[in-house]
Amino acid sequence: MVSSEVESFARTGGLGDVVLGLSRALGGRDVEVAIVTPLYGTTRIPRPAQDVHRWLGTVPARVGWGAYDVRECGVLEVRLEPNVRAFLVDDPALFQRDGIYGDRTGTFGDNELRFATMSRAALSIAERVWGGTGSDLGPDVIHAHDWHATFAILYARLSMGQAWRDVPTVFTIHNLAYQGVLGFDALDRLALPREAYLSGQLEQGGLVNLLKGAIVHADRVTTVSPTYAHEILEPAGGFQLHDFLRAQSYKTAGILNGIDVRSFDPRTDGAIVANYDANDFAAGRRRCKEDLSRELGLDGADAPLFASVSRLTHQKGIDLILAVLNNLVQAGARVALVGTGDPDLEQALYRAGGRFFGRVATRVAFDESLARRIYAGSDFFMVPSRYEPCGLTQMYAMRYGAIPIVTDVGGLHDSVTPYQAVREEGTGFIAHNADPLSLLIACDEALTAYSDRQGFQRLIARAMHRDFSWTRSADEYLDRIYRPITRLRAGL
Repeated sequence: MVSSEVESFARTGGLGDVVLGLSRALGGRDVEVAIVTPLYGTTRIPRPAQDVHRWLGTVPARVGWGAYDVRECGVLEVRLEPNVRAFLVDDPALFQRDGIYGDRTGTFGDNELRFATMSRAALSIAERVWGGTGSDLGPDVIHAHDWHATFAILYARLSMGQAWRDVPTVFTIHNLAYQGVLGFDALDRLALPREAYLSGQLEQGGLVNLLKGAIVHADRVTTVSPTYAHEILEPAGGFQLHDFLRAQSYKTAGILNGIDVRSFDPRTDGAIVANYDANDFAAGRRRCKEDLSRELGLDGADAPLFASVSRLTHQKGIDLILAVLNNLVQAGARVALVGTGDPDLEQALYRAGGRFFGRVATRVAFDESLARRIYAGSDFFMVPSRYEPCGLTQMYAMRYGAIPIVTDVGGLHDSVTPYQAVREEGTGFIAHNADPLSLLIACDEALTAYSDRQGFQRLIARAMHRDFSWTRSADEYLDRIYRPITRLRAGL
């Protein structure tokens, strides 16, 4: 696994959760997993880890064609579980900074060099871990995540010889909006053959497109939900690559992400005031709601509580929630909004908290413990995304008994089934378009369901009993992706 983020070490969102969750699930199936990610200035080493040690010497990472374009990287190895190890690439000049992709001054200007180094070092690490020569070289599969890790596939296929070209590769698109687009001059700087650009493998609109190149050269491509795999084939969701992706759809599969049900477990979570389970949750969730209301300064603990924990971006539809706040408050609801991101949206949250003091609580923060208390203490959890490759928060919310209100896109479509009171079916409420009116209609339906206390308790039970563990997803990766491509590459 090659990824710029890994939960327990450094993360900004769902990418890190996915990489660690899938790795652990595979490790539980006797698959040996090596995760490679940078050693950032913000990296945390999880405790307890079974073994942490620094490698003697360094590993080379060629990131240019010149004689001196080889970086020597240290490696910190951390064994997380018997079959799962993490290898942290240590290049202080590139990674020892206050941020993963940028800091308070903005995005780092050398991110392509930073993640090319991570990816090329990953292949050198694999050579040392597995050794061997010829067809025995390296791992059984290289699995690269998002544009930052595209270099792992591109270097293996384009510049490291036949042995590496024979290693099966998988590329996962977590969010197509981020493609790694660079100028032509990046080819020589990053040791990518000009021929790959001139032949169209890396070229898109006169620029170098790293994500396109990885898709061309990967044996299989996955998206993080089945619906998203179809959405990216259309102009609205394809970000100028829809025609190209249609041509590559024969090797593309959508596999819904899972969540870490060991860490996110209301029966044992130490971040919440009372623990509970799917068979006995009423008293525990009531205490959690009362505690959350006090923490956030919300009055009316018996009022229906709507919440959102999100990056504050246009994609996530936070502006749609802000547009219906007055309606929700007038209907007697309380609202909690937590997140960081776009400065304009941050300011809008501050203003909303002041305008509806005691009825709307806002926190401009990235606070994982508070997020868990919101899952446990809110009645409804809003995810009105304009597009959503998968989304994990709606799964976490259901795990804790908060009922999702979502738009009908991507992984939200695949993970939330519409509530039908008469049939006693469904786990959430669907806004069929990403606009304020559709969201308000879904919220009104939620308020109606809330008024039927017994029916609402049954709805919570259905949501909590949904299985979003990585078990199913890991099995799909093994059976649909890894095993077929290793057999194919082996000529079996």
